[in-house]
Amino acid sequence: MVALFELGARRAADAIRNGEQTTEALAEALLARCAASPLNAFISLEAERLRAAARAADKRRQRGERLGPLHGVPLALKDNIDTADFPTTGGTPALAAHRPKRNAPIVQRLLDAGAIVLGKTNLQELAYGPTNNNAAFGPARNPYDPTRIPGGSSGGSAAAVAARLAPAALGTDTGGSIRVPAALCGITSMRPTASLPAVPPRSRPLLSKGCASGCRAAISGKISTPSSPRFLKQPLARLREAGVVLVEGDVANVAALDAAAGFPIMLYETVIELISGRA
Repeated sequence: MVALFELGARRAADAIRNGEQTTEALAEALLARCAASPLNAFISLEAERLRAAARAADKRRQRGERLGPLHGVPLALKDNIDTADFPTTGGTPALAAHRPKRNAPIVQRLLDAGAIVLGKTNLQELAYGPTNNNAAFGPARNPYDPTRIPGGSSGGSAAAVAARLAPAALGTDTGGSIRVPAALCGITSMRPTASLPAVPPRSRPLLSKGCASGCRAAISGKISTPSSPRFLKQPLARLREAGVVLVEGDVANVAALDAAAGFPIMLYETVIELISGRA
């Protein structure tokens, strides 16, 4: 029999909907798992709030109410995603007491689908960095070796999922903040495509507008060789089939150029957002 904390989000939702398990039992299993964890994956984890939400979810099922696709599933949320019932610190002492007035749209959609909030996860301060070494709230740690980093900036979310502290978790990603922790913690991640107008200003330098047939895309000559693995060749073949002209070339001193432009632009735009009240 699979332990409750081993259930992923889909299996947990099915088990709760079918009456095989209760949300309260799942919540207790996850709380026990979190209490025994040395990973510092969470900044906010309120056991009684979770228990109350779990009991309410079970009562709705017992009353025969219509259930959403994630009914009763506790999910972890990175602590830079606004939640009305939890502080949203951004991993920085300056926002330690910050309580948003409303949920972020993605959080509200998950709640509308029946999910409940397990807790808010640790992150690199203000989501700036790849290690999750947070001086204010302590570092999150890698589930496979607590002496090592889980990656950042969504390290707490990745560590929570990999260590089976949560069935699934949300992170945020501008330049790898979901993908790096997922790779270091050995889990699957997904960074959805974002339309340019909806992306915060500091993310825009890393994105480009979509192109129609005949557009030109630059690729490194190092990934288009006959010895390249299939998982690299297949996407390139699909781009060519769609009419994209792939131009091979390598930029000299790319690391230095990235260092000169990447963070200076992002930090500058963060200041602009803060001044204008958009951050």
